[in-house]
Amino acid sequence: MTSYNTDGTVGPWAREKLELLRRYLEAYTTILRSKNFQDFYFVDAFAGAGSAPLRNLEDDKNGIEQFGLDIAAFRLGDDDEIAYVKGSPRVALEIKHPFTKYIFIEKDAGRSSELVQIANEHALSDRVEILNGDANTELTRRLLSGAVNWRRNRGIVFLDPFGLQVPWDTISRIAETKALEIIVNFPVGMAIQRLLPKHGQFSDDQRSKLTAYLGSPEWESLLYQEAPDLFGEVKRSKVDASGDKLAMWYRDKIKSAFGHATFPRLITNQQGSHLYYLIHAGPKDLGVKIASDVLFKGRPIIR
Repeated sequence: MTSYNTDGTVGPWAREKLELLRRYLEAYTTILRSKNFQDFYFVDAFAGAGSAPLRNLEDDKNGIEQFGLDIAAFRLGDDDEIAYVKGSPRVALEIKHPFTKYIFIEKDAGRSSELVQIANEHALSDRVEILNGDANTELTRRLLSGAVNWRRNRGIVFLDPFGLQVPWDTISRIAETKALEIIVNFPVGMAIQRLLPKHGQFSDDQRSKLTAYLGSPEWESLLYQEAPDLFGEVKRSKVDASGDKLAMWYRDKIKSAFGHATFPRLITNQQGSHLYYLIHAGPKDLGVKIASDVLFKGRPIIR
């Protein structure tokens, strides 16, 4: 869980994301434990630390109990209290039927050291591997270059970066295993929209960065339109509901690569502003059916 603010905190909406993750992992391991696979992996590509301070506690205090996550309050002084939310590594380690293999990848040395300490103190320490490095490099080296026989193993890769750290090439290589599922944070509001100005003018570097992340130059014609203004001069502008359109387009690309994908589940902040979408994809229809139930339980699916 690396969707940190610059001060190392996470927003209250992180609880929602982590509870959705927990629910799916519980369902996944309940099914996989009865299957005849050598191992089933949980891979957290942006694992972060074991816990993170929760922002806006006072504004969100009434909602803390609605999710099944442990939120611990630590007294700092007479007037200061901070709540900490368990990160995705702890959530994954504490499910009812654990994975047989855990791989936590974290680029920051301090957070990686904290993960090592957590793993060493946990009952499942012999199942945990901590990799300190770039997520794409470590995913490729450890999982996508023949080191694991994916005919005999299965797994889930949780991709929860803060920005555009997961290029399409990594997504595509994960899909090629035909054995790994993904849950991906598609950061439309938190990162992508900041790179999409209303006027639609891009440098070559900006355009190249977005294309590498999204996997195709088609995003530009999808999100921008040209029309003459009152003086007959052709002007470029961003289309309405650009975030929703981009999320659905990206979901369709993921579905094409993996075979099956959920519709995007929008996560918002306390004011209702769009932050990011969660998308699950995998090689089996059953996994996506379960993920859809988890992501949209009690909510309409927006297609």
